[in-house]
Amino acid sequence: RHLGIDFLYQGVHDKLEAFHAVLEQAGVSAEACGYMGDDVVDLPVLRRVGFAVAVPDAPEIVRRHVHYVTGLPGGRGAVREVCE
Repeated sequence: RHLGIDFLYQGVHDKLEAFHAVLEQAGVSAEACGYMGDDVVDLPVLRRVGFAVAVPDAPEIVRRHVHYVTGLPGGRGAVREVCE
């Protein structure tokens, strides 16, 4: 709440289902969204968004399906890099 995050899904096994729920709630298209993932379970969403991002230590198959791979690793400034 302090960060102004309106949609939060934790412990989700089907990330694509949660993603579709967020799209519906927010009233936006998948192409208008960005998504950052670091593992194979993120691929279904990464392949549908307009801007897909992975960190350098993500599996190669994930890195092959994104628009941008950060220079910084996950947990070490990758999100800030994308935001900036």
